[in-house]
Amino acid sequence: MPGESVKARLWGRGPDGASGIGRRYAEPVTIRNALLRAFFWLVLGAIVLMAALSFFEVRRALQSEIAGNLQAGAGAVLQRIDAFFFAQLENVRIWRRLEVMQDIRVKDVDKRLSGFLSDLRAGQGSAYRVLFCTDRDGNVIASSDPALIGTRAPVLAHWSRVAGNGGRGVQLGPVQGRAGSSVALRADVADAFGAGELGYLYAILDWSAVLDLLDDAAVGPRSAVLIDAQARVIGASRRLRAALGALQVNLAGWVSPRGGPPTAVRDGSVLGLSTLLVGAAASSGYQHFPGLGWHILMVEPTRQAYRPIWRMLGSMVSVLLLTLALAVWTSRRLAGHIARPIVSLTELTRRFRQGETGRPEAGVATVISEVRELNRAFVDMIEALESSREQILRAGKLAVVGEMAAVMAHEVRTPLGILRSSAQLLERQPDPSERVRELTGYIVSETDRLNRLVTLLLECASPRPPDFKLHDLHEIADNVLNLLAARAQKKGVRLVRELTADEALLACDREQLTQVLLNLLLNALQLVPEEGRVGVRTRIDGEELVVQVLDDGPGIPTELHRRVFDPFFSRREGGVGLGLTVVQQIVQVHHGDIGVSEGPWGGACFELRFPRQWQRDG
Repeated sequence: MPGESVKARLWGRGPDGASGIGRRYAEPVTIRNALLRAFFWLVLGAIVLMAALSFFEVRRALQSEIAGNLQAGAGAVLQRIDAFFFAQLENVRIWRRLEVMQDIRVKDVDKRLSGFLSDLRAGQGSAYRVLFCTDRDGNVIASSDPALIGTRAPVLAHWSRVAGNGGRGVQLGPVQGRAGSSVALRADVADAFGAGELGYLYAILDWSAVLDLLDDAAVGPRSAVLIDAQARVIGASRRLRAALGALQVNLAGWVSPRGGPPTAVRDGSVLGLSTLLVGAAASSGYQHFPGLGWHILMVEPTRQAYRPIWRMLGSMVSVLLLTLALAVWTSRRLAGHIARPIVSLTELTRRFRQGETGRPEAGVATVISEVRELNRAFVDMIEALESSREQILRAGKLAVVGEMAAVMAHEVRTPLGILRSSAQLLERQPDPSERVRELTGYIVSETDRLNRLVTLLLECASPRPPDFKLHDLHEIADNVLNLLAARAQKKGVRLVRELTADEALLACDREQLTQVLLNLLLNALQLVPEEGRVGVRTRIDGEELVVQVLDDGPGIPTELHRRVFDPFFSRREGGVGLGLTVVQQIVQVHHGDIGVSEGPWGGACFELRFPRQWQRDG
């Protein structure tokens, strides 16, 4: 039908008639699951975020620290290299001024200069490979190695010139054909007896001394690289020397004009390595030696440099898993503390709707104060609703009693009066037989019993308003006990008085309170066996005056405690079930409360509580 299709579109029903809303909520999310998910993702997100921030901050700090250490190490080894070259340059400058150098003029005919050079090399240890002198044309005149005499001096690939005194300087460069294995120093030898130069003094240094300094600086996974002013690699520590071999590598861009790397991280593929952390230092000279413009690069692969960070990351992952486990455990307990009372309240409501009248739990264990307060308020509400329901039921029963009382008062009392009068007339006849007197006695006693029943119904349906006056409750209790003393003695029951309240004055209706105590004590006397006990106690409990009527009889089962005050409920054979209803009404009219429990003597204990503040105000 058109109307049905409109409704289907409106409510989102599918072809099978199922509601879209129903499909959406087909799998409801419980409070426990919602809290668990919220806690899990919240804790996971917070921990992952903190771990990531911590990891990157620590890595940045460690990277900066390592780069600084690398730069400091590079500066230290470069200073040692500058000191080494300063010493050799000073030697060459001093030696070229010696008088023996003038023997170049005579071609060292007496070999005095060659012997001197041999002695110098021997005195300098392994710093020099060979010392020799040449004329201005480059022919070797004298040498510490006799095999070089008469040969041509090697051609230098110019590295740099170091200024000397008088505008003269020393040239430094690699020996052609021996790059990477030795370096040559060449100094001009001036003519002491004329202008110009006689020739040159050559000192071929052992490059392994520089490489040893680089090897000493390369500790652990670190390597050292020596580059010249044109960013060419001219030396490296042992690990890199093996990787580079005879490769000519240029590291232009690895150092800035100020001597530091533009970034601490470099791609090390040009050196045959992975990503590197780099610390650079520029030559700053030694004493008055300005330096050679070289740089030292200290490099360390990031996989070794970041190894502590990866260990820390592993620890952080372990802590993350432990924290997640702890968070899940905590959230489960917390969700239980929140969800369990709510589930209990839901079950309580369901049972209440099904008509169960059991007393709800008032103390569900939870550490959440709001949930505990909600549980307490909900339990109070259920108890109030149950009490209201009981009052409504009782009121309904009392309404029935009222209607019955009205009908019985009108329909029963008139014939009862006629029957009673007729029986009394028959008793007054002269010489009635024994059988007549017995029957008229039955009629009078039964009509009196029916009349009392009608009176009780009328009192229950429409109780008389109390006449409040100040009375001593102890005096009322004594009067009632005295009235019942003969009956108790006849049955062999002992009446006990424990009237210990300091102040027992009440604004009450004496006749009604007498009726209350009389009804309670009569019920006890009827149920207590021979040689039993029935007693009355009074005491002060805060702002309340407490009266207890107790016995050592069979007692009242716990499940019947809430029903004993219902109209027409009686456990005694022949009982109407209105006596305790009237008692409760009188106590409530006096702003009091009455309840029943198991007494200290093992029987029933009816406890009446009257507020003293209301009594004083009254």
